[in-house]
Amino acid sequence: MTVKEVEALSGMPRANIRFYEAEGLLTPARNANGYRDYSEEDVAALQRIRLLRLLNLPIEDIKALQSGTLELSDALAHRLAALEQEEAQATCAQAVCRTMQRDRASYATLDAGRYLLQLEQPQLPVAVSAQSDVSTPPLPAPPELDVVPKVTAPWRRYFARFFDLSLYRTLWWCFLALGFRVNMVQRNAGVLDTVIALLLLLALEPLMLHFFGTTPGKWLLGLSVTDEEGRKLSCSAALERSWTVLWRGYGLYIPVYSWYRLWQSYKDCQDGGTLAWEFDSQLTLRESRTPLRVTGMLAGLGLMVGAMVLSVSLAAMPRYTGDLTVAQFAANFNQMADYYSYDNLDELDEDGRWVDASGDVIILEGLLTSPRPEFVYTVEDGVLTGISFAYTVEDGGTQVMPPERTVAVLAFVGAQKPDPLNRKELDSLVNFLEDSPFASFTDTVFGVEVSVQAEWDGYLGDGTWNNMTVLWPDESGERYLSVSFSMTVT
Repeated sequence: MTVKEVEALSGMPRANIRFYEAEGLLTPARNANGYRDYSEEDVAALQRIRLLRLLNLPIEDIKALQSGTLELSDALAHRLAALEQEEAQATCAQAVCRTMQRDRASYATLDAGRYLLQLEQPQLPVAVSAQSDVSTPPLPAPPELDVVPKVTAPWRRYFARFFDLSLYRTLWWCFLALGFRVNMVQRNAGVLDTVIALLLLLALEPLMLHFFGTTPGKWLLGLSVTDEEGRKLSCSAALERSWTVLWRGYGLYIPVYSWYRLWQSYKDCQDGGTLAWEFDSQLTLRESRTPLRVTGMLAGLGLMVGAMVLSVSLAAMPRYTGDLTVAQFAANFNQMADYYSYDNLDELDEDGRWVDASGDVIILEGLLTSPRPEFVYTVEDGVLTGISFAYTVEDGGTQVMPPERTVAVLAFVGAQKPDPLNRKELDSLVNFLEDSPFASFTDTVFGVEVSVQAEWDGYLGDGTWNNMTVLWPDESGERYLSVSFSMTVT
């Protein structure tokens, strides 16, 4: 039978059972998988131990009884002698207390010597068994203290697991950003990311517990996990433990239920109870250097944040940097359009021409239109040194600036400075282009002069529609819009 069944039958909690096993008073059999298999004789032995400990027989006496070197009658006689002496001492102490009360003794004028003499009067000898030890043993520990010291530390354990889950989320984040060039800033997949992090935990944590007896979070905070004999967990036992923690401890992150499971686990841990995942393992805590451990954990979390920021910055870099060819610019353009989710843009081929030359780009079900600009390339000795386009619209409807302009800046200007952590100037330029699309200006960023000229007539000026800056037409007269854009390496 399992330890849970033995707890119910013997009336003794697991902590006591493990203590008596450690003391050698109980030796259960083992299954093929190494788990304990208790018998009815083990339950009977525990009940006998419980009775004798409630009578305050010392552990050493119970061991002697089990080995046959001490008879129960002698042990009881010895215990009775001790109880009688304790009773006599208690009676004497009661008499001295009453005397002090009658004398109205005060602490400031207390005649301690007088009362000590009365308290220390020799007691009449108590008859004990000839086979018993004559000296009175110290009062044994009560049965409720017969437990192996248990690690609680619920907050330390919580933050250790928080660190581990954060590490798995960071690994998944960096994998998507660097491996598949996913824009993690625009991406919204919280539930999926949590599921992936939990799957990574179930895949990696059992291996770490099996080989190292700890995890990164536990190691930083001084925690380690072994079986009851102090050995590292088997892979199956570690997997079962990790799964039980997620289900019974965190409620698989199911809304509301997870908070209930966390609160219940916290209470059980604080009360010294056995958590569902701890029946065949034990937790060890190293208390030393706690401030250093906390500092290490905070530093580790900081490194994770830095890794995520760096991975996002690297993913946002164009594939080709430095001096570009037309084909490389086209590849960068297609990459940036995909990364920033410009789904309405067609791709450029290796010659820098649109794969689908269908004319005007229709945006938002035909409500807004803008001409698709044809890029003009300036090449010197095979190196792309300039990109430009220009177009004119007469009597057009509501106008937006072609998004190809922003993507071209990201693909060309962004390629001139291959430093993922120093792109503030480029970000400022892109934000200005998005926020003020019809403003005329000239600026130099990363050694590239960017020039925008926009002239119009017959429009009411800048307006906003569906979070976009547009030119509203004045339907009362003719309309005219001229746009020119260029990027030139200086």
